[in-house]
Amino acid sequence: MFNVTRPQPGPDCSNDYHREEVIRSLQKMFYGKCYLCEDEVSDPVVEHFIPHEGDRTLEYNWNNLYCSCHRCNNIKGTAKDLLDCCDASTDVSKAIKCLCPSIPEHNVIIEAQNTSPETQNTAGLLDRCYNANNTGIRAISREALHEKLFDHYLDFIKYRRKIKDKNSTSKEKDDAKEHLENMMDVSYPFSIFWKWHVLGDAFLSGQLAVNGIMRNNYEGGCP
Repeated sequence: MFNVTRPQPGPDCSNDYHREEVIRSLQKMFYGKCYLCEDEVSDPVVEHFIPHEGDRTLEYNWNNLYCSCHRCNNIKGTAKDLLDCCDASTDVSKAIKCLCPSIPEHNVIIEAQNTSPETQNTAGLLDRCYNANNTGIRAISREALHEKLFDHYLDFIKYRRKIKDKNSTSKEKDDAKEHLENMMDVSYPFSIFWKWHVLGDAFLSGQLAVNGIMRNNYEGGCP
């Protein structure tokens, strides 16, 4: 997950949260990504962070609307008591570690970094969002999601190798570092993975610390 700042005031969604202005505002706010899995979505679902269950004050409340993909929206259902990525007091990227598996068929690794109920609930939800394959549709959508994630992971490895390679020129190494910095930017697909992969890599975290990347925010550990 990744933190975002919700613009205020938001578009009018008092009677219809499917209006184009609302959808475009949500897409921009969440960088065109699902707020749970961080995959890019071209056909977003308007997700209610707190299930409205018929309560119109929740159903048409701008502050309760989030951008989701179909898979995560379906898996989340009516789950409650989760970390809120729009809460500026909570660094959701520190709270839950996300790591790629060694091969796409294996499960994505999701680990809660503290014992708060919200963190534990969110980690469990993210595990299901990335790994659930208990129906035919979920098995197919899981495979597609993992393939997208793994494609980016291969880019990550490629840039790391370029920095590590003694035959790389200074420009090639600088370009590779710039690419990794871009991957860790919140607007990039699956950005939380690349942050945690850099954090766990002594070589890369040392290299990117030269540019003030990552360690300023993460070397203190998780709250």
